[in-house]
Amino acid sequence: MQYNDTEKKKILDESMLTRSMVETEVALKKCQLYGEMASDPSVKSFFKDQAKGLEDAVDFIRKGLSDLD
Repeated sequence: MQYNDTEKKKILDESMLTRSMVETEVALKKCQLYGEMASDPSVKSFFKDQAKGLEDAVDFIRKGLSDLD
């Protein structure tokens, strides 16, 4: 997907991708923490799965940011 210069500027100026990445990273850290604190194996597994999904989301956002360059 190609963006023209105006679209790039709008995305970067509004910091939409950066903000999304930061918020996702915070949620990822919370899931990791909750998973470590949990004593029930099913709860640990749940948070581990959620953390993996959030890692994938962060990678996707980072790729989007690098594609804008």
